[in-house]
Amino acid sequence: AFALSWTTFSTVGYGSTYPALGNENDNRTNCLFVTAICSLESFIGVLYSGFCGAILFGKVLRIQSHAQVIFSDPIVIRYGSGVEMHLDEGEDDYTESGKKKIACPVLEFRIVNRLFNEVGGEIIDATLNVVASIDADDADSPTLDRSDTASSTSRRDDNDVYGSLHSSDSVAESGRVHDLSHRFIDKLLQKTGHQHYHQAIDEDPSSRLVNKRIFSKMLLEASEHPFFKRVWLARHVLDESSPILTQRARRAVRKCGGYWPENLNSYEGVQESLAFNQILVSLNGVSNVSASDVYAQKIYDHVDVNVGYQFVNLLYRDGDSLKVDTDLINDVKEQNGGGGEPLTFAHGDAQ
Repeated sequence: AFALSWTTFSTVGYGSTYPALGNENDNRTNCLFVTAICSLESFIGVLYSGFCGAILFGKVLRIQSHAQVIFSDPIVIRYGSGVEMHLDEGEDDYTESGKKKIACPVLEFRIVNRLFNEVGGEIIDATLNVVASIDADDADSPTLDRSDTASSTSRRDDNDVYGSLHSSDSVAESGRVHDLSHRFIDKLLQKTGHQHYHQAIDEDPSSRLVNKRIFSKMLLEASEHPFFKRVWLARHVLDESSPILTQRARRAVRKCGGYWPENLNSYEGVQESLAFNQILVSLNGVSNVSASDVYAQKIYDHVDVNVGYQFVNLLYRDGDSLKVDTDLINDVKEQNGGGGEPLTFAHGDAQ
């Protein structure tokens, strides 16, 4: 009966297996070891088949949940003559303080849908979430930030905290000074009015082996796409609210009435105005083929930024259909009016 039970459970086939009659089974321990081995082998086989099915299902599900998109490797920043600014008729080209009106630089990267040429390859209700990772040690200087407070009360609080950061005279209080500096950064983020878009993460609060990181959301001109079919060009304006600009650059933009300062209108000035470690991009949406949620992500480093350049066109006509040349997704050219930074090329690359 035992042999019949595991044979039935594992569906390996009965063969000539059948329960023996009492008068036919003289020795009840006959072949007991072989029966136990066969039972264990059959049970392991069932587990193996189950694990293989689960792993295969997980792999297929992971592939289906990954959005079939391509992110551009470089990030470009257009500034000055490379950014079009349309003034109203009769509007002066200079601000009230006599400074020239220059449009703020625009940071751009683009995404291409791999399934642009297939029916149902669109991504429905696609959303882009872009977050800048900033090291707390590279955060804005308290000396610059204190001048931006609106009331004298908050300014006195800042001075108290800032003064306590330098009141320690012994090495034993260095940990307390580090804690106070982090408290100051948290307080600073709350005062800027963008606490919803900022979050400070301390991965190692005890040993201080890893610096505290600040994650700030970057606002895009169009962060949602209801029907992503071909190409999506994401734009972020480097204005006074941009988290990847230094505090000095944001102050200069505010003094110019929301326009870019003329002394920073060069690729060197734009480069010096940037302060971030990484830019984290995540895309979410619903696949029109499988009706399942899909996602994709890309991490940009500071070295991926090209100042004074713009992307080349990807779209072209092939008869009556509009197609995308995905081989050109990373190709850039100097912006209109020139002013691009010198690019470095790897060995073997054509200049």
